[in-house]
Amino acid sequence: MDRQSALCAYLRKHHTGKARAVHSSELERLFSLTGRTLRRRISRLRQDGYPVCSDENGYYYAENQNEINATVCRLNMLVTKISNARTGMLYASVIDGGLTVDISINFE
Repeated sequence: MDRQSALCAYLRKHHTGKARAVHSSELERLFSLTGRTLRRRISRLRQDGYPVCSDENGYYYAENQNEINATVCRLNMLVTKISNARTGMLYASVIDGGLTVDISINFE
C-alpha cells in the first residue's frame, strides 16, 4: 500500500466524521510528511474522489453529505480569497505608476 492509500485508509478507519478530526501535525508525524506534502496528498485524494474533509480542527473522512458540503464551501472561500488577492495585486500594478507585471498560472 502506498503512502497516499495508507493515509486515506487511516483517516477512514480512525477519523471518520467531523467530531474525530485529526490535526495536520499529527498526520505529518505519523506518516513522516512535511505540511506541504500532506496538503498535496490530501488534495490528490480529493481529486480522486475520496471524501477527505477538513476544518479548523483538522482532517477527517466524511461521515455524511453535510460534512462534504461544508468542506467544499470552505475550499470555495479560499479560492475566492486567493482570486481577490490576485485581482488586488493586478490593480496595484496599474495604479502604482504602471508597473509591468507578467502573470502565469500553473496547475499541477
